[in-house]
Amino acid sequence: MESEIVIGGDIVLHGFVGDSYMDEGFTAKQVLSALAGTPGDVTIRLNSGGGFATDGAAIYAAIKAHAGHVTMRVEGIAASAASLIAMAGDEVIMADGAMMMVHDPSGLTIGTASDHRQAAGALDKLGESYASVYASRSGLSEARVRELMLAETWMTASEAVGLGFADRGDAIIEDGEGAVAAFPFEIYANTPERLRALANEKGWRAAMPKTGARPRNMEASMADEQKAAAESNTAVVEIPHQASADAPVMSADDIAKASERAVAAERQRASGIRRAVAAARLSPTMADDLIDEGVSLDAARERIINAWADAGDTHEYAPQPTARVLADATERLAEGATMALMSRAGMEGGERNEFSGMSLLEIARASMEARGERIRASSKLEVAGAAFGVRMAAGHSTSDFPAILENIANRSMLRGFSEQEETFEAWTSEGSLPDFRQAKRVGIDAFPGLEKVEEGAEYTYATIGDHAEPIVLATYGRMFKITRQAIVNDDLSAFTRIPQMMGRAARRTVGTLAYGVLTGNPQMSDGTTLFHADHGNLAGTAAKPTVESMEAAIAAMATQKDRSGNATALNVRPSFVLAPYALRGTIMQLLQSEWDPSKSQRAANTVRGVVEPIFDARLDADSAKAWYLAASPMAADTVEISYLDGQSAPFLDSEEGWNVDGVEFKVRIDAAATALAWEGLYKNAGA
Repeated sequence: MESEIVIGGDIVLHGFVGDSYMDEGFTAKQVLSALAGTPGDVTIRLNSGGGFATDGAAIYAAIKAHAGHVTMRVEGIAASAASLIAMAGDEVIMADGAMMMVHDPSGLTIGTASDHRQAAGALDKLGESYASVYASRSGLSEARVRELMLAETWMTASEAVGLGFADRGDAIIEDGEGAVAAFPFEIYANTPERLRALANEKGWRAAMPKTGARPRNMEASMADEQKAAAESNTAVVEIPHQASADAPVMSADDIAKASERAVAAERQRASGIRRAVAAARLSPTMADDLIDEGVSLDAARERIINAWADAGDTHEYAPQPTARVLADATERLAEGATMALMSRAGMEGGERNEFSGMSLLEIARASMEARGERIRASSKLEVAGAAFGVRMAAGHSTSDFPAILENIANRSMLRGFSEQEETFEAWTSEGSLPDFRQAKRVGIDAFPGLEKVEEGAEYTYATIGDHAEPIVLATYGRMFKITRQAIVNDDLSAFTRIPQMMGRAARRTVGTLAYGVLTGNPQMSDGTTLFHADHGNLAGTAAKPTVESMEAAIAAMATQKDRSGNATALNVRPSFVLAPYALRGTIMQLLQSEWDPSKSQRAANTVRGVVEPIFDARLDADSAKAWYLAASPMAADTVEISYLDGQSAPFLDSEEGWNVDGVEFKVRIDAAATALAWEGLYKNAGA
């Protein structure tokens, strides 16, 4: 597919999203090339029924990164991946008669059950990514957007505008058949009948990629996949968009129970084969071979008996050393118990198995028995203490139980850390430091303008200045403990909920460091505070966010001077407004209104959509309700969050308790927040 997509100065995106057998379409590479050759403001004419979800995401990112104003005109259809592309426009215009559709990414997978599960997880993540973009553009909640996607929602021009997916409608741009992009609309569950009929009339069928690879997230017809599967003798499993009215529908609980039964049956088959091989004193490799072949337990027993009979009284196989057998047993117990406890706690990645019905105390006892340790404890507390490694009359325990608990606690902590919502990542950059000694972050000033070189004259060298800001890591952490009593009480929350809460606390701590730079107004390397009139980044008059105060802030950032005097103005462009929740209504109205909300008569709102709003409750502590502008950290230095060796996740360590009969856990994170420069930040002290 080598069609030209720049026509008459506009970028024309008609047809399939991504490379396919269809004659008409466009790829991310083509769009990137077209944008590079079209600097400044650009109009994109979109007419596509969708295509590959990942190509759509790549094209969206390319358009969003374009420096000029992007006018997106939906001329006929913007469905599936094309609807995500439409969201990249600074202004989205729907032609009369045009339609837009949002739905969950779909796909077909060829492979094992593991392949299908992996593909399903990837589709879930892709759907969440799409929903985030739709929600940001429309102003709807992500939950509401997910409802629209799951229902496969088709919108007319007026409906798209009403829901916030588009800004306004416009006159029809194209007439006739050209107004509908060639696309196999039969693959969608809720396609309007006129589009489905048109696809059948024109013979549009699902397209396959030109290359030999088959993307797992592609939207393609089942017929093509079945044909390819027949040629390769490979089974194809389809998860349809929508079940028929007559077809029985399995609930999520039914699917989970079926999966549990399948896992339990497989574990029973594998363990039965291993026991039979061991009883016949045959090599364990035979058990591995039988398990890998998928042989049933009855058939495996028959083959084992035959192998035993053929071997007679002499066996070449010598049993493995006892230490190795024990290691295998303890590893299987540790892994199985971990997965069972994760499932019981509702954690992702867990599974039900033979350990699922065991209490914590029973798992503790089993962990010692797996090591061949004789249990002489007379009470439940003593069993728990022995499993923790508490010194008893029988000596020191070698149980794996503390390691199992640490594994669960660590996973719970990381889960809490990742689930904690924070806003600082958008406007800060991330750095790495090798140790706790003071370091410096060196910034380079602007390169001076190029000088005219007369014929025969020599080129001259430019002088570039630099500046440095000091930065020092600090350690933040807390401890918690799991006691013998928690094990006896079978208290699962002791090492799931508590570590999860501490993981969230670690993430909040980093966020507090980031916003502390803004509110603390630290002294910079030149001896002046971060926000200061001498730095040109502090409003001369404190005011609430209005068109006038926002325009003044934008102008102040744009006219920032280079410290070495190499540039008359840096043209720093703000990307975010950082504000307390007390100003949320004011700022959202200011950024979304077509007209200046402070004027009694109609006056254009010149700051509409100029920055992305970020609200954080830490800024509400300021009684004056100061607000800030920040440039993208990719375009200008703002605040850097540095971590020891780049490890942004917290660390969990454990130690057998001395003062406490149990295990003590320590959560820590090594981080620092430092303002790198003042040119990319601006403050208004608020009204």
